[in-house]
Amino acid sequence: MPKTPDLPAMEGPGVAEVKDKKLEKLADDFCEKRDAKAELAEQMTGVETKILDRMAELGINRFRYADREAIIKPGKNHVRIKVVKIGDGEPEEEE
Repeated sequence: MPKTPDLPAMEGPGVAEVKDKKLEKLADDFCEKRDAKAELAEQMTGVETKILDRMAELGINRFRYADREAIIKPGKNHVRIKVVKIGDGEPEEEE
């Protein structure tokens, strides 16, 4: 795809090149956060794989620790971790 300076001159709203330092900074910030999120997702997948492997070694599909419970979702290689509350409150899920 050609870069903006390579295109013929365009004028008018919606087609002219917009130069706005604040908008450029926001777009750069968005891209940095998007890239960090993608990297974090890869790391989480690696940890989830290790959890699944360890649970398989132990022959379990659920375990509880502290105030949380890890459960392997049936039919999928995915771990769901939720906060287990004692009493009237509903448990909160973390995925």
